[in-house]
Amino acid sequence: MPETDDNALLNELRNKIVLEAAYNFVGGFSPGWNESPWYKGDKEYDYILGAKIDAHLSLDLPISKSLRVHTAFYFSLPDDPVFSIKEFYFDYSFRDIVFVKGGLYEINWGISRFYPFTNLPALVPANRDNWGDSYIIKMSVPRGIGGFDFIMMTRGGFMDNKTAPLLEEFAYGMKYNLALEFLDLDAGILYYRDLPIRLFVSLKTTLWGIELYSEGLAAFSFDSGFSFRASGNIGFLRDFFKNKLTLYAELYYNGESNVAWWRPKTELLEESQVDLYEGFNAALAFIVRPGVLGMRIFGQALYTYKEQSVWLVPGVSIKPGNITVSLSVPMALGKRTDTGDRTNYYRNNTDQRNRPFSVLLGIGYSGKKKYTF
Repeated sequence: MPETDDNALLNELRNKIVLEAAYNFVGGFSPGWNESPWYKGDKEYDYILGAKIDAHLSLDLPISKSLRVHTAFYFSLPDDPVFSIKEFYFDYSFRDIVFVKGGLYEINWGISRFYPFTNLPALVPANRDNWGDSYIIKMSVPRGIGGFDFIMMTRGGFMDNKTAPLLEEFAYGMKYNLALEFLDLDAGILYYRDLPIRLFVSLKTTLWGIELYSEGLAAFSFDSGFSFRASGNIGFLRDFFKNKLTLYAELYYNGESNVAWWRPKTELLEESQVDLYEGFNAALAFIVRPGVLGMRIFGQALYTYKEQSVWLVPGVSIKPGNITVSLSVPMALGKRTDTGDRTNYYRNNTDQRNRPFSVLLGIGYSGKKKYTF
């Protein structure tokens, strides 16, 4: 009987106390421009010089052979100068037939490396206007070479509500996995009162050394008559020269764009690197590993067809031991749009100050210690 990662971990740690500590320090310098550096008109130059340190401490505590409790604390300067709870949940096994996991943690249903549109749990909105922690209870039922996951989760900010919580404020979902020898299939559905009903299916296989995947998403709404939207992608990943070179690419179509009542309700969590854009979008990335000092030469390009905009991130990094030195040059190119709520990679990118042209130089030191009792 196959197990999910959570279920396997529960079995592995049944009689063990695990304490893990990790730390990370990074400092860097980032000059940037609000126009291209070669632009002849007026342009504003800006730079960021800063440092950040963060650490987390986690504890896995077995209460019994069937019950494990996990907690993780997070500390960061200058963002979170006080230790905060990052994760807190329990794992329970009912005779190795049903596995239950409940508490504060993240869940991911998507497989796309660029556009996480099938990660349905991330679509559950927050209370009021702020994202917050989401509390989830998941029941896993392995069956043969597959199994079911049933989830019930709150929207962010649920615990801040001063009135009595209502069952209609929960989101409900189900996902089925079938792990064949030549094909991995996932299918799921999520219901939340303020969202369209969404169903997804994803397929992943490996042929001739190429990892191929495809996802489809169907969304239904009955708010003002029946409405239906479909989205989908197709992508691949391939290693060359004994993993010295990795290429991966994806073509994605967003069928939920340009719908006034739909768009505000499809925002992803802030961790998502790429928002959902209108029409066809394409992404390409590569990683070169020369095998010297942990060097990685990388590049990523995200393209939105309808808005004629591209996001380029070439870079290089080395990692001698616990030290990482990286240099990258993010660039947002293409059609410029300043009107209305239309956004593209040129005016909406991952730089904190939204500068279309930047240079990022960073030096980091990280480590991890794990103790088992």
